[in-house]
Amino acid sequence: MRATRALAARPACVLGASALAISLLAAGIAHASAPPRASLSPPSVQPQQPAAPQQPAAHPKAVARPVRYRVVGCRSRGQSAYLQGPYSKRVAIGFDDGPATITPEFVRMLERNHARATFFLIGEQVGAAYRDTLLRELRDGDVLGDHSFTHPDLLRSGGAGIQLSSTLHAIHQLTGYTPCVFRPPYGAYDQSVVETARSLGLATIVWNVDPTDWALPGTQAIEQRVLAQVQPGSIILSHDGGGPRGETLAAYPSIIAALRRRGYRIITIPELLDFRPVYRPCILLCDGIGVPRAEVPRDALIERAP
Repeated sequence: MRATRALAARPACVLGASALAISLLAAGIAHASAPPRASLSPPSVQPQQPAAPQQPAAHPKAVARPVRYRVVGCRSRGQSAYLQGPYSKRVAIGFDDGPATITPEFVRMLERNHARATFFLIGEQVGAAYRDTLLRELRDGDVLGDHSFTHPDLLRSGGAGIQLSSTLHAIHQLTGYTPCVFRPPYGAYDQSVVETARSLGLATIVWNVDPTDWALPGTQAIEQRVLAQVQPGSIILSHDGGGPRGETLAAYPSIIAALRRRGYRIITIPELLDFRPVYRPCILLCDGIGVPRAEVPRDALIERAP
C-alpha cells in the first residue's frame, strides 16, 4: 500500500519528464537509423557538349611519278654475218672479252671523248661486280653484245645454242637488257652458227678492221693499224678484256680524234646496221637509265610494260 501511494504521490511533472525523455530517445534512434533525405533542390546539371565528329585517319598523299623509258634491247635482222655496215662516213667500234677490271676505264675514256661503242661480253664474267659498269654503258648509249659464255671456238666445240642463250640470260638478269648482236670468239663461225644466233634474235657480227691489239703491239701500232684499214662503214675490232689492255685504252683517244678529223661519226654497231633499239616505260624499275619520252630515239620500238 505504501508503494502504491508513493507512486501515486509522485508529481505529474516527473512522470511527464520521463515520458518525454523516452519519447525523445526513441525519436533519436529512429533518426539515426533512417537514410538521409534527398536534397529538395535539384543538383546543377552541366549542359552536354555535342561530340566532335571523328576525323578519318590521315593517309600520305600518293606522289605521281613521271613515266620514263629505259632501253631493254634492240631488234636485229639478217641471215648472214656482217663484216661492215653501209658505205657512209660512219664507223663502229666493238670491244671484246669483257667485262674486266679495266672496263670502267674504257667507259670513262668514251665519255671524255663523246663516243659510243659496242661491248661484246663473255657470259661467265657477267657478275654483280660489273652491274654498275654495264648500266653506265647503257646510260651512255653504248650497246651490250653476246660473245658466248666461255669463249670457245664454236666450230670445234659445238654447243652454240647453249653458249649464246646462257650469255643472253646472264646479261638480262643483271641489267634488264637483251642483246641483239653476237660476235663469235676468234671469228670462228659457219652458217649453222649464224642460224643458231638468228633463232635467238642475234645478228652475227665480225669485222673488217683488226689492229691485233690482243698481241700487245704497242699503242702507236694499234693507232696506225686502225687508221690504215678504216673505210666508210667499217666495224673495228678491239679488246677491253682477255689480257692487259692498257695499250688499247691509250690508243683510242687519238684514234677517235683522227677519225673525226676525217669526217667520220663514231656510233654503235646496231646504229651502223640500222637495227632499232627497244625501250619500255618504267617508273620505279628504271635502274638509273630511264629517260624522258623526248629523249627516246625516233626510230625506237616502244614495248608495253609487263
